[in-house]
Amino acid sequence: MHSSRPVRVFRRRRLRALGLLAATAVAASAAVAAVGTGAAQAGSNEDCTPVKLMVVPGTWETSSTADPNAPAGMLQPVMDRLERQYPGKVSSYVVTYSATAFDKGMTYNDSKATGMKGARAALDRLAGKCPGTRFAIVGYSQGADIAGTLAYDIGRGAGPIRPDQYLAGGLVADPGQGTKGAVDLGATQPGTLGIAGPRAGGYRAVSGRVATVCVRGDMYCALPQKDKYLVVIGKVLSQIGVDHALQSVEGREAVTTDLKAGNGKDVDLSYLPAGLQKLVKQTKRGTLTNGQLTALAKEIDNLVPLVRQMQDLERFVGNPLIVNALLNTPRGSQTYIAGQVLQAMNDTDFVGLAKDLSTGLKAADKKDLDSLISLGLRVAKKVAPLAGVPADQLARATTVVEGLRPVAVLAQASNVIHGVLGVDYRGIANAIAMVPTLVASGDVKGLYKVLTTVEDKLMPLAKTANRVDFAPVAALLRMFPQGSNERTVGDALSLLDRVDWVRTTKDLRKLQDGLAKFNPSHPPKVDPNAPRKSLTDIFGVNVLAMVPTISDLASHGLSVAGIDLPRGTINQLLTTDLTPKQVISEGIQAAVFYGSKAHTSYGSATVDHTGRPALTVLSDWLAARVGETV
Repeated sequence: MHSSRPVRVFRRRRLRALGLLAATAVAASAAVAAVGTGAAQAGSNEDCTPVKLMVVPGTWETSSTADPNAPAGMLQPVMDRLERQYPGKVSSYVVTYSATAFDKGMTYNDSKATGMKGARAALDRLAGKCPGTRFAIVGYSQGADIAGTLAYDIGRGAGPIRPDQYLAGGLVADPGQGTKGAVDLGATQPGTLGIAGPRAGGYRAVSGRVATVCVRGDMYCALPQKDKYLVVIGKVLSQIGVDHALQSVEGREAVTTDLKAGNGKDVDLSYLPAGLQKLVKQTKRGTLTNGQLTALAKEIDNLVPLVRQMQDLERFVGNPLIVNALLNTPRGSQTYIAGQVLQAMNDTDFVGLAKDLSTGLKAADKKDLDSLISLGLRVAKKVAPLAGVPADQLARATTVVEGLRPVAVLAQASNVIHGVLGVDYRGIANAIAMVPTLVASGDVKGLYKVLTTVEDKLMPLAKTANRVDFAPVAALLRMFPQGSNERTVGDALSLLDRVDWVRTTKDLRKLQDGLAKFNPSHPPKVDPNAPRKSLTDIFGVNVLAMVPTISDLASHGLSVAGIDLPRGTINQLLTTDLTPKQVISEGIQAAVFYGSKAHTSYGSATVDHTGRPALTVLSDWLAARVGETV
């Protein structure tokens, strides 16, 4: 049914795409990778058979550099069945594309774009080469998103082939489930739609020729619409991606939370404490041969990136609201265990561990056994919280903990509303507007008062900006209807995100230091010949250079929101449906889904009363359509 990749790893990485949802996920800054168009494929891939089966694999089932003749993952049985039943009449073409979701520097939407480009190019080329060929286009998961969008374009007359050249389509776990004109081959699942939402306007000219299968419980294609925040986050993260949501505001570097060992293999949360405990045992020996020291250095080198990944993961999902919600689920459940694990992660000094391992690597290279023994003692103490959790529980909690990343975006939304709307933008604007006049008159004492006001009012916002990436939260809130409180805040955040918070925060911190040293009783004088330099010497920053940035920032906060915050409208804006309790409840539900088998069960799970597996039901339907043609 799949490639040779172990099922556990394959499932976890694929389902991370919901954050993925996203995720979301399912959630910035991505470069579209080169697309594999499948050109110059050998054998039957380029043959002009009466029917060409175009297969679009799902996330991580292919890549832009993959062999176009390689197996097509989930859809391989469909290919085999049709080619076997209609020899010489049906040939298959596998679309190779990036097939990523919020990793490798790409968003889901970027990846989908490479698939669309590759599939459209192949269809255009093959249709020109084989004018009598009709096409059946099938896809799984992200591939279904691509195949469904192609059918949508073809039905509107905007595709690479004419509607009469489109024989049939088969969509497995389609994120666009619910599109008008599709033939649903499974039992209906009332109150659900695909995570990306139906394609507006339906399939039009190809209606009735696009079949879908969606097994019960697969939230990619059957997301309960009552879970409105998951519905919203799915749309948001499919556009901006979890990678963008995980950007570090301070360094603007993507945070990677996909757990991998030094050899590139996926691991679970038990890998790090086990590796550190092994390190501790080795350093207790008292003597190590040169070969053992070399091996030890390699092990430490493998552990360093894992510590960093665990730190990033804990920082993003270790929200107390999320931890408490998990611990309020039934004892012994996967979610409760995940809460215990997150607690242990919060109590683990990952920063100290990273420094110790870096020191240990140097000691191992120098064969400094005394330093390594000291290292082992420090590591043992720091890893104790995680080491106290049984390995099987750490492994069991992995999918839930990793799956909570999109939930953290949602939880942040509530915090951001409070943090951003509590700022006195009018007071900041009025104060900063006085700076040029005060500088011109040489009123340093007055300037001190104004800058103190600006720093007091602006620093809380800067601290919020350094904890939270505004972009995904703004995108989330802007999905709400125009005129709603959520949409108003989202509009404001989208502009606040344009501020260079790294530079602003550094300037404010320097200003804090300068103000602390300032003596209002004996204010220094400004050198009229070099005002900028003397002000920088006095306050630590070029205060004149700060004026445009802070003035612009304050006007964004006021004009976009269209409110005068000091007059009490904060309370009105904080009256919102965006409650952390509901957000986290739905998020935990999604996280549990990540660890389920629903999305990868199409080769065995039934979708109708016949008891046939989903892929068999789809294959039978496609075979009947082909039989009518050949």
